[in-house]
Amino acid sequence: MRSKKLALLLSAAMVISTLGGCGSSSASNEASAPAADKSASASTESSGTGNADEAEASKPITIDFWNSWTGSDGDTLVELVKQFNDENPWNITVNMDISSSFAEKLSTSLPTGDASPLILMGNGDRFKYQEYLLPINDIWTNTQLKEEDFNTNSLNTGRIEEDLYSLPFQNSLYYMYWNKDLFEKAGLDPEAPPQSFEEWTEMAAKITDPDSNVYGSGLFMAYGNQEMCLMQQMGGLAVEEQGDGTYKVNIAGNDGYKKYLEWMKALYTNGDNPQENEIDSMFKAGQIGIMVNGPWLAPGADESGVNFGMCKIFGQEPLGDVAGFFITSSATEEEKLACERFLQWWYTGNEGCAVENTAVSTWSLKLGFPTTYVPTAECDAYKANERLAALNLDDNSKDSIWITTSPEFKGWGDLVTIIGNMTQAVVFDTTVEDAMTQAQEDAEKAVTTYEGADALAK
Repeated sequence: MRSKKLALLLSAAMVISTLGGCGSSSASNEASAPAADKSASASTESSGTGNADEAEASKPITIDFWNSWTGSDGDTLVELVKQFNDENPWNITVNMDISSSFAEKLSTSLPTGDASPLILMGNGDRFKYQEYLLPINDIWTNTQLKEEDFNTNSLNTGRIEEDLYSLPFQNSLYYMYWNKDLFEKAGLDPEAPPQSFEEWTEMAAKITDPDSNVYGSGLFMAYGNQEMCLMQQMGGLAVEEQGDGTYKVNIAGNDGYKKYLEWMKALYTNGDNPQENEIDSMFKAGQIGIMVNGPWLAPGADESGVNFGMCKIFGQEPLGDVAGFFITSSATEEEKLACERFLQWWYTGNEGCAVENTAVSTWSLKLGFPTTYVPTAECDAYKANERLAALNLDDNSKDSIWITTSPEFKGWGDLVTIIGNMTQAVVFDTTVEDAMTQAQEDAEKAVTTYEGADALAK
């Protein structure tokens, strides 16, 4: 997707067993409702409220929906879209295409107006494609959705200045995973993951077993988001907005980053961390003791039979980014309204649907993603979910804590790559100082490229 992180979405297929009661009776009621007169039809068509009269008046329409959810969680997305097609009251059919070449398709189809009306991507890419995206400020009047039902911080990552361009699909936050069986085999308490960088090092050394191809540590060598989850704890953001429209690059001379890179390098030098990036696959194969990744890994690890735990990294609030639903400029007015109705259904279901049975709640409850939607966070099923309770933010007003740069920085995706290049260079024996100097230069160039020559703070 927008970054290597999203291309790593590797979670297991889940059976959607609790969705049957979500709006099925409502749909049948609408099918038997009397036809509305033309004046009523015009009124409900503009309101987007989805009542029975409007369902009778709606003409069938098909909209395309593109995304890159090629992992097993994509199977859940397929099931949910199928459910929408079966039960929505507006005669809308969503034709979804999940593709590993999603970015390439967007690059070639957006300029020609041939892209799908609805897409799913990281909010960090909203600047990259802004001229081909439609503001959706009118979604609050076109649908029954309410702005106050969304976490403000997550919602704001989909804005450009005052315009809203996306609704949050998921918080892609990062957590610590540990293999309880490997902990026990190494004589460690399987219920006590490391609470510091020092404990990570000590535990990793005890877990590593070269004869079994087992490594105590599972740092990703070249994926900036995973590295920044730890690095940011020591040294803060790599690029930070200064409150006056300028940006400061905080890489060269950052003692926290230097300390992190030296710590990371030692794990590789000691043989406690493999020199590859397929760490998630190795974790699911029972070969990694401690690692950092997002909730998308958990279903796959469950399916593989790994006995693992998940928690916040060293007890700190999780870092990450937000993926969102966008409507492209390729959409006609009718397609735009159909997209907005799909989004209404995603968050609220049909009339009478219980909160825990909506698509947005299913995504959290089945796949373990902390929600950005307040009604889901407040429902009993969510509160009772042990894994979500361990991962949820202490202050729900901070439901999205942006990683690597300030969220308004247009070159966020480039910085993810720059950080990954820096960490990989250190692994392959570039000195920490030289790698940080190069990353500083690359990041400063990104600032001037995306924000203008005068945007670099002195």
